[in-house]
Amino acid sequence: MGDLTIGEVASEAGIKTSAIRYYEQIDLLPTPPRRSGRRQYDPTILDRLRIIETAKALDFTLDEIKLFFKGVSETSAPSEIWRAFAKAKLTVIEERIAHAEFLRSILKMGLTCECLRLSDCMPASSDTACQSN
Repeated sequence: MGDLTIGEVASEAGIKTSAIRYYEQIDLLPTPPRRSGRRQYDPTILDRLRIIETAKALDFTLDEIKLFFKGVSETSAPSEIWRAFAKAKLTVIEERIAHAEFLRSILKMGLTCECLRLSDCMPASSDTACQSN
């Protein structure tokens, strides 16, 4: 497979050409060489785009993804860098899950609450239950 146009890359990767241009603009993708004024991509760009799209699906920000790529070099295995990023993201996700579970408990409590005043039913913290139960 030879060099690819931006349209071919977008089609293969399942993303818009504007996303590719934006990734280049913010230095997430290297600027490709041009032939007759048109971008010409090496097919390996598709691997990098797959990594970017997977990382985005895992809720990594574009800045975090850029840091990941900057951390990978000839002397550092991507798996070492990935583990550090995954560990940090896992902590954030676990905090979000705990918060969501707290919100769920409040909503469930509200479904059974028979308090006369709304202020009696609103918990001050995660340890406070509805006063009418």
